[in-house]
Amino acid sequence: MKVKVCVLAGSSKGNAIFIRIDDDRFLIDAGISNREIEKLLKELNEPNPSHLTGILLTHEHIDHIRGLKTLAKKHQVKCWTTYETYKKIRPKTGPIDTEFIEIAEQFTIGSVDFIPYEIPHDAVDPISYVLSKKDIKIGILLDCGKTSPYLFDGFRNLDILIIEANHSFDELLHSSYSDVLKERILSANGHLSNWHTAEFIIETKPKIAIITHISENNNNPETAYFEIESKVESESVNYKPFYVLVPSKGRGALVSYSAD
Repeated sequence: MKVKVCVLAGSSKGNAIFIRIDDDRFLIDAGISNREIEKLLKELNEPNPSHLTGILLTHEHIDHIRGLKTLAKKHQVKCWTTYETYKKIRPKTGPIDTEFIEIAEQFTIGSVDFIPYEIPHDAVDPISYVLSKKDIKIGILLDCGKTSPYLFDGFRNLDILIIEANHSFDELLHSSYSDVLKERILSANGHLSNWHTAEFIIETKPKIAIITHISENNNNPETAYFEIESKVESESVNYKPFYVLVPSKGRGALVSYSAD
């Protein structure tokens, strides 16, 4: 079994993740333009989006659905999301081919199984995903204000974890952001800090940790890596994941993974 994972975009300006497991191809969120998605897939030597097995949405914010309308209609790709999220995006996208999913209920697309997990964020019905096929297990946790034992249990022992590390506490507290915006980011409905991301990695122990959604203003890849790796190393025994840091501008590295 062969796996390809690439964060096509990971920032407050747009988010999209490409995952291929054997011949099944998925896009998690479509927060950049259809034209950009087409270009980036070509760079990865992948066919155009009409070959996608499906698009899965985490929530309705514009940086996660910006390219969805054109992508879904031009390439006739089906979308999976919750009913509440679909109701929020429909005024922007119009009717698109959508299958509704339920929190914590497994569903299958192609040959890949998915479980959606409820997460706290300032959206109508935000979710994260764990997808699996045989011995491969991948988790996606974006735009989450607070982790919990519920999420730890669902995300343990992943081959690949794709997780946000939005901000450094120190950089955010000393930034020029308004107090209201700082409170929103730090709230249980905001975003994960480097410290919280490290805590999640320690609890779930993925083999590969892809760090994305790194703030341009309150974090950077070097700070994120230092703060996360330092905490993981100091609080873990005989555990060291392989880290991939995704810059806020441009796509991330292509991660290839194989399993028997």
